[in-house]
Amino acid sequence: IAELKDGKISSYEITPDECGLARAQSGDLKGGTALENAELLRGILSGRRGAQRDVVLMNAAAALIAGDKAAAFKEGIAMAAAAVDSGKALQKLEEFIGFSQNPE
Repeated sequence: IAELKDGKISSYEITPDECGLARAQSGDLKGGTALENAELLRGILSGRRGAQRDVVLMNAAAALIAGDKAAAFKEGIAMAAAAVDSGKALQKLEEFIGFSQNPE
């Protein structure tokens, strides 16, 4: 990670196990076609657990940190997991899909 904070750039590494997540093999993260990946995302947002969900949570945590909504990865992961587990993340995806298909 390269981070700009208070005018200084710092670089560091973070691992899933530092955030309470399991490490994965690269094969566990493999996607597929656009349609397969869309179904994969719906599955994750519907409660499917595993390495792919963990990557989604880590990326969401990074976005939450960048947006000043979370102070650290563990906090961001907890926030992202709560959004997924409550169904709010899937609801937002459905709203986005509806809007993109009918922007009026």
